Amino acid sequence: MFHTNGRALGLAFAALLVSGPALAQDSVEEFYRGKTIDMIIGYSPGGGYDQYARLVARHLGEYIPGNPEIVPRNMPGASSRLAAGYIYNVAPQDGTVIGTADQSLAVAQAMGEPLELDASQFGYVGSPAMENNVLITWHESNVATVDDAKQTPIAIGATGGSTSSQYPSIMNSLLGTQFEIITGYPGGNDINFAMESGEVDGRGSVNWASLKPLGWYEEGQINVLVQIGLQREPDLPDVPLLYELAENQEDEQLLRMLSAPTAMGRPIFSTPNVPQERLQALRDAFDQMVVDPAFIEAAANEGLSVIPVSGAELQQTAEEIISTPPDVAARLAEFIGVAQ
Repeated sequence: MFHTNGRALGLAFAALLVSGPALAQDSVEEFYRGKTIDMIIGYSPGGGYDQYARLVARHLGEYIPGNPEIVPRNMPGASSRLAAGYIYNVAPQDGTVIGTADQSLAVAQAMGEPLELDASQFGYVGSPAMENNVLITWHESNVATVDDAKQTPIAIGATGGSTSSQYPSIMNSLLGTQFEIITGYPGGNDINFAMESGEVDGRGSVNWASLKPLGWYEEGQINVLVQIGLQREPDLPDVPLLYELAENQEDEQLLRMLSAPTAMGRPIFSTPNVPQERLQALRDAFDQMVVDPAFIEAAANEGLSVIPVSGAELQQTAEEIISTPPDVAARLAEFIGVAQ
């Protein structure tokens, strides 16, 4: 009898080994079936982060086992730090909350900004687009180049302690521009309206992917003074990269660090400590979504580019930025004015 039970136990164990991945997949499907996933958006409606997040929210659930509904929820405040803090510290850590926030969170952490989170511990799902940021001025501002900005003070709109204030601030310190930074706008769309109405003369940072659909550049409504990234956009071959304007190697190293977060694109991430099989399911779903012709067509209909970055790549980039040598990070923090 013992021999028979032992053989039966062995067969059962073998069957478990064979069906293990299927059972794990079933558990993910069972968990998400009938569930709702909150998509927390760290900015007000209408801007680039909001557009991409809502696009992902409309489509991602089709590829997640169990097909949960994804509901966008805007949570603007503190240049998306409010949303990032909620996802990190408050939201349930079970894979039912994802979101998007400032791509420069890892740089802010490396500089010692008091974030109350560790950007390397988010569960990165992926980014639908990776394109350079640009600093722009309105066509009526009389400042069309960086050299003009060294001669003429102008008001630049920003959301707060994000790239929208960091770029003009460090350009003032290193390049001698005279940007007067006006902070406090809830999101990029608010700054766009402020430019159109003459309340400010320019915008400290906007992603090129979300700016192109407006048609402003082609129509001559804006000037693109500088682009922030590690290689020039094909659409902007004559616009200098920020680090190319450095006057010495030390400044170039610093400006390259500031430019590195463009590799994060429009990051979509979940909380820390999501069970690995659920995080992997979210990542797999994202990877399937961004190559689906239906998703690419939906993005194109909104004038949005799809240049995806995987969750694993985002994770690696965040970790690399956070591990920047302390002296470089401290110098960047000093120029930007981050409180240590």
